[in-house]
Amino acid sequence: MPASLSPAPGGNDPVGPTTVMGRAFADLSGPALAAAMTPSTVVLQPIGAVEHHGGHLPLATDALVADTLARTVASDGPDLELLVLPTLHYGLSTEHIWAPGTVSLSPSTLLALLDDIGASVARAGAKRLAFLNTHGGNTHLLRVAARDIRARHHLYTFVLQGWAAPEHGAPAPDPSEEGLGIHGSLAETSVVLHLRPDLVDMSRAERSVPSWVNQYGPLSFTGGSEFAWLSNDLSPTGVVGDPTLATSDKGREHFAAAVALIARAIAEASRFSFPTSADGASPIEGG
Repeated sequence: MPASLSPAPGGNDPVGPTTVMGRAFADLSGPALAAAMTPSTVVLQPIGAVEHHGGHLPLATDALVADTLARTVASDGPDLELLVLPTLHYGLSTEHIWAPGTVSLSPSTLLALLDDIGASVARAGAKRLAFLNTHGGNTHLLRVAARDIRARHHLYTFVLQGWAAPEHGAPAPDPSEEGLGIHGSLAETSVVLHLRPDLVDMSRAERSVPSWVNQYGPLSFTGGSEFAWLSNDLSPTGVVGDPTLATSDKGREHFAAAVALIARAIAEASRFSFPTSADGASPIEGG
């Protein structure tokens, strides 16, 4: 029986309904899952967030994008060896915790949750687990979790970022954002305009670019060092960028680039391996 990956909330899904044979982990029976699992299968865990995105975007922006991105990659890549877990809607959103509506897990809770998922995936016979992330606040913790899961459960683990960089086919950043469009910005707003225009209120979109950040060198966003921040340290609205420039067409470009990049990453993850040891044994037992 085909496994259906659920449509976007509200049934208004411009990318179309997605029904993919054997791709939704949770839709399969236990025996069907065991039969579908191979050493090359990548189990994909999408993760987003429910958090403040200014007055113009829904709280579930990151979770919506992660879920739709995973479903689209599964639909568009019939040759990918892929099983998709249900999307984790909550993540680590400490930087937005000042704003009503933000739902943030603590670092210890999220690490424990991810480890439990890793243990469960390993028990199911998987050898490869990839996190598909669309929220910047999750990134550092996901790297820690991926390494811990590698050590404890002997899985190949990967952290895939949902936003493609220009060198991987995404549109070049708009200079009006001064390289600072990181939250509720032109790109993010454009993507939601493409996926769920009914959830976007452009009449409440406001430009909020913290130009002062670029007066710093090593401590700038691209300088290699960093400073801790909450989103209201950078902007009274919590928006960092210029969403007033967003369009659905720009969102379509950004989303298509992300789909292509993630599909390539999953294809690489399915064949990834470390060099074998001197005796020829696989670094992952049974891998």
